[in-house]
Amino acid sequence: MTNNQSPISNLQSLISRRTFLRLALLTGIAAGASVIYKTTEPVGFDKWFRWMVRGNIARFFAPNARVALAACASYEADVLGAVRAAWHDAAMPDLRGARVVLKPNLVDVVGDLPCYTHPRVVQAMIHLARELGAREIIVAEGVTFRRDPQAILDATGYSDLLARERVTFVDLNYDDLVEVPLRGGYTRLKTLFVARTVCEADVLVSMPKMKTHHWTQVSASVKNLFGIVPGIKYGWPKNTLHIQGIPAFLAELADSLPTRACAVVDDIVGLQGDGPIFGSAVPSGVIVAGNDLLAVDATCARLMGFDPAQIDYLAFAAWAGIGTIDAGKIEIVGESLARLRREYERPPQIG
Repeated sequence: MTNNQSPISNLQSLISRRTFLRLALLTGIAAGASVIYKTTEPVGFDKWFRWMVRGNIARFFAPNARVALAACASYEADVLGAVRAAWHDAAMPDLRGARVVLKPNLVDVVGDLPCYTHPRVVQAMIHLARELGAREIIVAEGVTFRRDPQAILDATGYSDLLARERVTFVDLNYDDLVEVPLRGGYTRLKTLFVARTVCEADVLVSMPKMKTHHWTQVSASVKNLFGIVPGIKYGWPKNTLHIQGIPAFLAELADSLPTRACAVVDDIVGLQGDGPIFGSAVPSGVIVAGNDLLAVDATCARLMGFDPAQIDYLAFAAWAGIGTIDAGKIEIVGESLARLRREYERPPQIG
């Protein structure tokens, strides 16, 4: 605006700005309206309004998130090179002197189905963390269904990997408990018990298998966080937390993590259809990495041919300002998303 503009021009400019902001606000409210209503209705208008304001501020004023894609044709290829490239392209955390916890998805073993994070991706991350000067590296998981993970570790090759690399495995289901305050208030829970190993990490690397999921449609870095919540407190398969509402509870996890988190996603071979355990393999040939877990998961959804705005937990968490899922706010670096995109078979809807 210049000083020689007329009062009418000034008024028109002001109205224009106000109109834009109102339209932007309405756009944010409309996105994922049904899941947002179902998720927020039990907790009251005051929280709804606070989340809506924060989400719109984040949507328009937060800096862009960066997500890196690195091509890797198979687990016999240069997995370390792909993980290293994605890590550096995404400007991931400085690991010098850090206590690093790697959290793969070891949900179960069913024949040769790729339902778990491949050990060669975790091995590559162990080597990279050492290259980057990590003080300590731990592999940790709290499996969903089995009370004893040893059979899973043996069948997946993790037992051999851990012995070969001399890395400690911590069963998060039986770890010491730390009570963590929940910042969001998205559920009726005030606090959550989380494994001490996670709370004492300098950096938590969520290392999921990219796959479909019959409850969340997409299972990636945020859903993988379910494993940091101990089964000894919440049971197997932790349904006491599912009944809080999956979008709301995943928002609590993502918003209240007691340590810095980032993600390295194994999509060298993904899982489509009746995930998170059954289904069929998809040779996707990509490693995904980033610091914004929502942006990572939104990018995973796009790689699978899904619209992130139609994924309940992503729509709600982005609306509440926990992270971004908008394509215009995510800078893709490294390989082209369009070239690596596949059309995954959607999961069956349950419930």
